[in-house]
Amino acid sequence: MNVILKLFYQNKKANQLLLFYGIYCLSLLLVRAKLTHSIYLFFLIWNLFLAVVPYGISSYLLTMNLKKTSKFKILFISAVWLAFIPNAFYIITDLVHLANSEGNLFWLDLIIVSSFALIGFAFGLLSLLHFEKITEQYITIKTVNLIIPTISILCGFGIYIGRIMRYNSWDILSNPIDLAFDLFQMAISIKALLFSLHFGVFIYFSFLIKKNLISNNHNHGNTTHYQN
Repeated sequence: MNVILKLFYQNKKANQLLLFYGIYCLSLLLVRAKLTHSIYLFFLIWNLFLAVVPYGISSYLLTMNLKKTSKFKILFISAVWLAFIPNAFYIITDLVHLANSEGNLFWLDLIIVSSFALIGFAFGLLSLLHFEKITEQYITIKTVNLIIPTISILCGFGIYIGRIMRYNSWDILSNPIDLAFDLFQMAISIKALLFSLHFGVFIYFSFLIKKNLISNNHNHGNTTHYQN
């Protein structure tokens, strides 16, 4: 519990906003359940949890003294992070479930799924920013600028594996043989590669926009301070 509180207060302002928005998303689901007497779309709660996992891992890495931590431990935690980070962006594909919504319920479902997709993407982008900050301690900026788009493309692969091939992150351990075979099939599929590239580019441009917005806000704050 102390670890969770420490991670929360590490970036209190952003985490409070994410918490309140998460409560809003859950409230929308409860309203829908009340109106329809159905728990359809409650799977979004699990998908949101999976989106929080990589953010929690990258936040934890930021609290570590990396210079005093073994490289093996850092690489292991980073590998786990890499296995889960696609989940943060995966939620956007849940928009496909809107095909099952009809009439006025469609608009409520659109807001619900879009809200979960937005907060999932936020967790993913913030986690990528964390990872960029961490890797800058070990490698050059030029190399970091190659790693982040590569991870974005890998997230695209992860989304394809989850949405189209219907695998989960834990299948790496529970079903490695079938997963490896299907990954080989995927690697030679033009459809899979284009799908992954498309989502990867989308994620990377979203990351760049988020990064530049943060940078501009910091520069504006510094300029205002100087003028005062």
